[in-house]
Parts: sequence; C-alpha cells; structure tokens
Amino acid sequence: MVAMRRWVVSFKIWLWFTLLLILLFNWDAISAQAEEKGAKRIYAKIMGEVKMGETFEKPFGPGFYFRLVPDPCGWLITLRDERRSEDLSRLTPPFHFVPNPREIEGWHFRNADNSGPNEPGEKNVNAPGLIREFIFSPEVGRTIHYPPKPEEIEKIKHFGRGELRILDYKLGDLVPGKRARFEWMRFEVDLSWPAGK
Repeated sequence: MVAMRRWVVSFKIWLWFTLLLILLFNWDAISAQAEEKGAKRIYAKIMGEVKMGETFEKPFGPGFYFRLVPDPCGWLITLRDERRSEDLSRLTPPFHFVPNPREIEGWHFRNADNSGPNEPGEKNVNAPGLIREFIFSPEVGRTIHYPPKPEEIEKIKHFGRGELRILDYKLGDLVPGKRARFEWMRFEVDLSWPAGK
C-alpha cells in the first residue's frame, strides 16, 4: 500500500513537471493564440469540390464571397465584397518570379518537363503545394493599391487571412512537353477576419 502511494505521488510530480515544461516551451504559441482570441476574430470553414472549367462560390461573413475562378490549368482564388467586384485578395504576395499561392494550377504538382511528380531535384518546379495561404481586406482597391507598401501588406494581413488546403485531386495532360491541368479538386478553406467588420 505504501509503495502504491509513493508511485501515485511520483506520478503526480512527474505529471506536473511535464505540464510545466510544455507550458514553458510553448509559451510563445500559447500567448500568440491568446492574443488572437483577444483580438476577437471570426472564423469560417468552407468545404467543396470543383471540376475543370467550373466556378465555385460561397458566401461568408459580412457580405464576402470566396470564389475559385477557372483558368486553363486550374483555378484562381478570389474574394469579393457583395457591393463591388474588386478582388480583395489580389495583393497576396509574392507578386513576381514564382507562382502566387492564389493560382492553383496542375503544373505546380508536376516536374519541369511534366514527366513525373514535382519532387526535389534538377527538374523541380518552384511552385506552391497543397496548402495555399492568402490575405484579404475591403481596403484593397479603395485605400490600398498596387504596388502595396510593406505596412499596407501588414494591414491587409491584420484584417483577413485564409488558407486553402487541397485534400484530393486528379490531374490531366500528364504527357511530357504538355502543361498539366486539374480535372477536379476537393478542398477546404479556413477564413478569419475581425469581429464587427
């Protein structure tokens, strides 16, 4: 019986010590989450599936619309306000030299000559993968224009953030020398913006 009590006490001490270590090593993440919660943000999740050539559109929040607009190889992520046609996500960086994360195209998942999947090595295509992060704000096109200043990018990030995750897909035109395209894609999107906006 005494041995059992000692074991329980030892286990409790170990448990408290482990919890203390977890808190200490994750304090930045915990405080960032608390700051985010303190900022009173609203969160929305959209799930869907889209086929080549189709437009996908879902309303969210206070009059916003998430859209996937078709292009020859896939889709372009756009967000708009119900009162105007401006793409509120169009100032998501980067703007030059590599594909923007809002552009979802089949060739991003194939190597340079379309002879196999996009993997590390000399044929690698520098393109976004299964997770696409983007930012948005109703100030885009009103008070914030291209090219945005760094502080304007931060202002957009502070307002709206989104992440599209590709869950499953099928590509077509998988022939060397051709440009791969999406045939269909299943995805989910997380969106957040300030409460009261």
